[in-house]
Amino acid sequence: MLRVLMAAVLLLAAAPASADIGRGIAAFEVDDYAAALSVFRPLAESGDPVAQYWLGRHYDAGLGVGEDPARALAWFREAADQGHVESQRVIGIYYEEGKAVARDFAAAAVWYEKAAEQGNAKAQRNLAALYADGKGVPASKATAATWLQRAAEAGNAKAKRNLAYMYYFGSGVPLDRARAAALFAAASAEGVGKAEFDLGRLYYRGHGVAQDFARAARHFRTAAVEGHVRAQLFLGRMFHRGEGVRRDDTKAYYWLSLAAVQDERTATPMLARVGRELSADERRSAETEARAFEPK
Repeated sequence: MLRVLMAAVLLLAAAPASADIGRGIAAFEVDDYAAALSVFRPLAESGDPVAQYWLGRHYDAGLGVGEDPARALAWFREAADQGHVESQRVIGIYYEEGKAVARDFAAAAVWYEKAAEQGNAKAQRNLAALYADGKGVPASKATAATWLQRAAEAGNAKAKRNLAYMYYFGSGVPLDRARAAALFAAASAEGVGKAEFDLGRLYYRGHGVAQDFARAARHFRTAAVEGHVRAQLFLGRMFHRGEGVRRDDTKAYYWLSLAAVQDERTATPMLARVGRELSADERRSAETEARAFEPK
């Protein structure tokens, strides 16, 4: 009976704190940092791990307070020691980047694993990267793939793209380009813009899917308008060659002009070749349009 009463008391005590946290997050999301701090600070000082995490974020980014990574880390530690998963992951980032502490990949791996074991998909992806590169842990592509698989199954779209590359190259998993294509498609559908380029390249080369230049061009265009330089290069070349699109050297020159801004060494020779096919007016028109480009 005493246990039931104690549980009820704790539940009643937690309910107002939870409501206050909600008010603090709502204020944070509309950039009212003073109001958010007025909620988070007293709760954090009284030991609430969620408030401690949010207070850490304020100090981490200097939102409503002076930027103070060391103080932010102290609050993240307070929360992490109580099992707050995202705080554990953030501490891993601090150690990986050497922020407010000496860079220590082994310590980063420890903190990432704490969060990863509790199902934090971002931490699983972070940990996979350390295993892939052998930073702070023994290098193991297979272990990296295992963590990426768990993150992908939890719905992490970036993990799906990373895992797709492992299947594409047969790194840590059996080579399976059809599986890679499915994962790239899933990542793209969930908003990972870079996966559009990856899909375009698969359709361009016929790797894991039937070769389809028209479909490749559509994927490259989607990535290109977001500023992906290699998609712009591919699209420029396809317009010049008439691969999957009607040949159009003005459009080729436009896309290659955009690519040259980011990758002058690769794009400039191709740009010069295409430019020789155009009149001075056509080049000027494409260059004017390129200068007005803004990534979407």
